[in-house]
Amino acid sequence: MKTRTMLLSLAILLIAVSAFAGGSDEAEPQRTLTISMPGEADTLDPHVTGARRAYTIMMNIFETLVYKDGDTFQPGLATDWSWNDEGTVYTFTLRDDVSFHDGTPFNAEAVVYNLDRIADPALQSRFATSALGPYGSSRAVDEFTVEITYSAPISASLLLDAFSQAYLGMISPAAGEQFGYEDFGRNPVGTGPFIFEEWTAQNRVTLLRNEDYNWASPVYESEGPAWLESITFFTIPEDSTRAATLETGETDVALELGEEAIALLETDAEFQLQRGDVPGSPVIFWMNVENPILSDINVRRAILHAFDQETLANTIFQGRVTPTFGPLSPATLGYNPAVEELYPYDLNRAAALLEESGWVLNAETGIREKDGVPLAFDINDITERRRIEFFQAQMREIGIDVEANAISSDNLFAITREADTYAMASTWWAYSDPDVLRVLYHSSNIGTGFAISRYNDPELDARLMAALSEIDPDARIERYYEIQEFIMDRALLVSVYARQIHDGMRANITGYRIDRGQYPVLYDVRFE
Repeated sequence: MKTRTMLLSLAILLIAVSAFAGGSDEAEPQRTLTISMPGEADTLDPHVTGARRAYTIMMNIFETLVYKDGDTFQPGLATDWSWNDEGTVYTFTLRDDVSFHDGTPFNAEAVVYNLDRIADPALQSRFATSALGPYGSSRAVDEFTVEITYSAPISASLLLDAFSQAYLGMISPAAGEQFGYEDFGRNPVGTGPFIFEEWTAQNRVTLLRNEDYNWASPVYESEGPAWLESITFFTIPEDSTRAATLETGETDVALELGEEAIALLETDAEFQLQRGDVPGSPVIFWMNVENPILSDINVRRAILHAFDQETLANTIFQGRVTPTFGPLSPATLGYNPAVEELYPYDLNRAAALLEESGWVLNAETGIREKDGVPLAFDINDITERRRIEFFQAQMREIGIDVEANAISSDNLFAITREADTYAMASTWWAYSDPDVLRVLYHSSNIGTGFAISRYNDPELDARLMAALSEIDPDARIERYYEIQEFIMDRALLVSVYARQIHDGMRANITGYRIDRGQYPVLYDVRFE
């Protein structure tokens, strides 16, 4: 009994000494970050995927030759770059102190391997090949200098923008060979501040800190290994559930919150919101010009005059989205504000265009007809019923019967590859350069899941390729101004609104920022 009493007294004494020595210090902050995402990655192979969910994860694993910092470019895996006067040969000087997560050295041969891999048709790249542009070949000039030759001129700003995106991130050649095209996406190996750990069947991806990391780009505040020890991404499709896990403490960050969650969190001191304006293509209702009804440009123009973006944005979305009127979001380089005046909301003008094409209103049904055929078609959307139901109601005002369908992203991708399976479809595509127009409107992309309007016009194709090859920055912007007006004159789409990303997180998180208006940058993140 005496012995137990002495031990208890000693324990109490030790606790007291510890409290006296360090009791005033706060507990060590957590160093694990949990993030909920509205969708899952298809693969973590940057050269294969075109999914933004994958990008969110990959940008922590893979690094790029350069980084975009506002309107300028900063060193990444490359320290310097130059090009010839014709814009056909680009030379990059590389860092000499970088290793992949598997120990493979990063050098010029690694860059050549990556670029040739992206260009290989057998890889079946969904976006990286397009982003790479008219790639010809590349060669290692020496161990840390790579020369890239293009088969046609390409703008420096476009090329650098492409090389700053995770889709053109550098993978380990050794791992690429080991896992092949089929399996690398589940075994990604890069040079970034975090290392892939696991991808579970429950759509949970875990990354661990790269303890050897010591080559951060100057776009970051931090140096050396990341402050966070690990990051875990969870897929939680329901917006309300993502917000709930943030409030219960199950997650630290909830990506892409909706209006109700935003309204609650912005008044709660325990949380903070970060907002990003997404560049590239806004939310668009594409009109399939091969559809028998939508092949009539008067019908397409009538639809544009009958759609009220302002009301949609200010009522259903409570002013948290920006209405758009053309093929680019206002946050995109080269945005042309003139498109905002081309199709004012005018029901009388819309009705007149339909009458001109012979669509007569049936007084009993309220739907227009021509030769006994009703003016009816479908619209398909993957995530948002409210916007297509609003469109459905507005088209009814001018006698058009629209069937609104909410479908999966896989189904949308499948149906837009065939002309006779849809009339209209809703998508958006984030990209920081106006060359996104080439991806979405060039006729060579019809049937790929891009170019959903299916407009095949040599003049538009020539304009898009001329803009791609324009070396002079001012002349390049002028070309994109003209392309936007050309596209809207042909009434290929209904522009709806620009995406705004709202990420919710704990109030004690610092260093968090949103890159390119949508992707969370996590290397600098800390908990206070």
